[in-house]
Amino acid sequence: MNKYLLLGFSVLIFCSVAQGLMCKVCKFKVGDLCFDSDEPCKADEGQYCETTKVYTGRIKLFTKHGCGKYSELCNKTEQRDNVFDMNYNRTCCNYDLCNGAAATNPSLPFFAGLSLALGWWLAH
Repeated sequence: MNKYLLLGFSVLIFCSVAQGLMCKVCKFKVGDLCFDSDEPCKADEGQYCETTKVYTGRIKLFTKHGCGKYSELCNKTEQRDNVFDMNYNRTCCNYDLCNGAAATNPSLPFFAGLSLALGWWLAH
């Protein structure tokens, strides 16, 4: 009975790793202070975590974090406002909570190996 519980737990751990990409959300960040923050968002299929830095000339005004809607805009700088010379520098990443200051890259091979080792141990 205990073996089946541990096997179920290892499958649950493995499945929770592959449930979808989670991204940090901050709609308006100046320096290290986020003034409009939400719970992390879950990116849809084909989306990435996105960080957008908004500049006027060479001065960074603010930063935004969230789920990116258009992957073709990743890692590009675009000018949207000719009046105030505002540029939007957008970078993207594709692991959980990677679009913020304290992100860590969880290792899927580590969790897969752990699940396989636990399954092998339970079978013997």
